[in-house]
Amino acid sequence: MPRIYRKVILGVETGFYYCEACLNEANEPRLDWDDTILPGEGNAGVWKEAPLESCDMCFAVDLQSQEEMQDWCNDMDQQSWEEDQRMWEDHIAPETHNPQELK
Repeated sequence: MPRIYRKVILGVETGFYYCEACLNEANEPRLDWDDTILPGEGNAGVWKEAPLESCDMCFAVDLQSQEEMQDWCNDMDQQSWEEDQRMWEDHIAPETHNPQELK
């Protein structure tokens, strides 16, 4: 599964995305290689992980991260629906709700 990285220059995240294989070919430094490499002032550029993007060179994507994000979104949707359902049952119960009053 390819890991995708975003270029960070002088603390500013750019729109350049490369996968792990493309970075290895170019021998670019990544943040997870060395704890002393930090994005910020005076740094000519490093690569920070951006798992939801695609590689600009080979168009590879991190499917596992995208699936995890989709699962998380589905869980949040389900949780929101359940909370709305509880609110309906607690505050606007069907036996007390009269749609004719809204007209």
